[in-house]
Amino acid sequence: MKEFKVYLTSQVESKSDIPTKKLEDIKQSLDELAEFNDAWTRFRRKGLGESLVAFRNALALGQLSEDSKDNGLTLSTVHTMKGLEKDIVFLIGMCEGVFPDYRANTKIELDEERNNAFVAVTRAKRWLYISYPKQRMMPWGDRKFQRISRFVEEMNND
Repeated sequence: MKEFKVYLTSQVESKSDIPTKKLEDIKQSLDELAEFNDAWTRFRRKGLGESLVAFRNALALGQLSEDSKDNGLTLSTVHTMKGLEKDIVFLIGMCEGVFPDYRANTKIELDEERNNAFVAVTRAKRWLYISYPKQRMMPWGDRKFQRISRFVEEMNND
């Protein structure tokens, strides 16, 4: 990447028979390269991953935003909060079929869901609020009564 930047910079500085439109494109490429480099550096510093896929996901979720402030609301999934902490955390929808997911049927899958619940709970530095619905409107239009997640019950038993 450095070699490419050096090459583009030399093209701009030399202005050797390059049409004005082409020079503008090169300058824009240099700006975009610098922006990418800054975002990649923030991504690595925050420890959000090492792959371009993880970088793309962090970028799409706004985790690399420069204007991100610590005062405000972050709406996120449990999975994207791994490694991050907040003063106050709200876990909503902690009912059977949602957490653990209704598709988790084996011991391994349930243990993974339990681990995800542990990650969610430990994101709170000071306050943790857990809620679940008494009933939900299902996609096909029926109302279904809900039970509190077994993971919340396990926390209450400990």
